[in-house]
Amino acid sequence: MSGQDYRIPTYPIVTFLVARGMVLAAVLGLVPLAASVLLALAGWPPLVVAGGAVASLVLGGLLASYVEVLRIIADTLMPK
Repeated sequence: MSGQDYRIPTYPIVTFLVARGMVLAAVLGLVPLAASVLLALAGWPPLVVAGGAVASLVLGGLLASYVEVLRIIADTLMPK
């Protein structure tokens, strides 16, 4: 491959996650809580909501940490 054929690679998914990852992590983190509230309204025991809240915190934290690691990788390794 000659120098004229080379293009700087673009990573659209990484770019999207770097730009909007925290919002996405927050929204996806709320899914277990919303599901547990719906289950409680459908007749499940109210303790399900507490489990959903814990699951939401854990999932939101894991996704937020993933976004932070992805931002570090993008800042250090991806061409600007």
